[in-house]
Amino acid sequence: FYTITCPSRFHSTLNNGRPNPTWTNATVRQSSDYLVGMFAAFRKAMHKAGLRWYGVRVAEPHHDGTVHWHLLCFMRKKDRRAITALLRKFAIREDREELGNNTGPRFKSELINPRKGTPTSYIAKYISKNIDGRGLAGEISKETGKSLRDNAEYVNAWASLHRVQQFRFFGIPGRQAYRELRLLAGQAARQQGDKKAGAPVLDNPRLDAILAAADAGCFATYIMKQGGVLVPRKYHLIRTAYEINEEPTAYGDHGIRIYGIWSPIAEGKICTHAVKWKMVRKAVDVQEAAADQGACAPWTRGNNCPLAENLNQQGKDKSADGDTRTDITRMDDKELHDYLHSMSKKERRELAARLRLVKPKRRKDYKQRITDHQRLQLVYELKSRGFDGSEKEVDLLLRGGSIPSGAGLRIFYRNQRLQEDDKWRNLY
Repeated sequence: FYTITCPSRFHSTLNNGRPNPTWTNATVRQSSDYLVGMFAAFRKAMHKAGLRWYGVRVAEPHHDGTVHWHLLCFMRKKDRRAITALLRKFAIREDREELGNNTGPRFKSELINPRKGTPTSYIAKYISKNIDGRGLAGEISKETGKSLRDNAEYVNAWASLHRVQQFRFFGIPGRQAYRELRLLAGQAARQQGDKKAGAPVLDNPRLDAILAAADAGCFATYIMKQGGVLVPRKYHLIRTAYEINEEPTAYGDHGIRIYGIWSPIAEGKICTHAVKWKMVRKAVDVQEAAADQGACAPWTRGNNCPLAENLNQQGKDKSADGDTRTDITRMDDKELHDYLHSMSKKERRELAARLRLVKPKRRKDYKQRITDHQRLQLVYELKSRGFDGSEKEVDLLLRGGSIPSGAGLRIFYRNQRLQEDDKWRNLY
């Protein structure tokens, strides 16, 4: 059972909640990409060394949202030390100097203890608290101090927002071939005709046994019929078949698409995608397009045209009937006084709006009210992040604005806390 964590430069805050001085403005997604890249490099080195394993990993957030992994892995006993040493090497190789002699903050390994439980019980807790928290009502998170069951909703939102894959199996036969076999079994059942239910679909009995296991939904039997675990993909009996697209994409290249399945012990390929789908624009209704597009009455009772379109050539307002209103620019003082006093309040407001060329800008009110102590704390935190902490910056943050902080991110103030994200507008 392994636990792998990102270097400190990916963490925005320390364990006590204070800003991390070594943070490089890395996002949650970048921390996930770092772990994926590290794991890919490790697998290449492991396969070159002739080592094999299989298992499942679970991605979880730290208190600051940074991704860390828990892995439950199975391997041959003779390869256990070599695989653990190699994984530890790749997990701590970046920013190695910050760890010193203690590599525990970045990498931990633990043997499954039968007295504590089975391998399933080890990983079940981490799967549960990343789905619905079932059975964890009494468990308290060490990082947040809240119930693990209550945290499940926030973890799902975190994974959806940052596009983090929470669960991943590795080292087992491909899931795509399993899906194609189930698709083929469904197509064969619809075309079975007079054949008896459960009749062989494929001529080769070994391949038909794999298809039957997939059709029954027994993934364990499917794995064993494919050759078992710890077996390279090149030795699997059934694999996914691909073909090149005939039509180029919008960029002019010919991509690949799934064709069906094939096997190294049988000739030819079996197509499971006979129908080729294509995205096209919706056809235009000819009658609607040929309809009269002339002027028509407005749908609303008001006139939303700009002021320039509401004036005729003499600079007077145009009414709906084509009549002109009184031209106040040609009145003397007495006529203007009498005319203005004869107008209703609504008419005077409309006239003032037309005469006012530049409307006064309204100063946005504060979205958040804070105390003097919180204001000083905000100024201090801005200065600690390299900003001036001026009144202009503080007022901008309190009115719901943001300050660019580099790498496409912006700093904003929400819930009496300075935060950083690239989607700050969606939070107001």
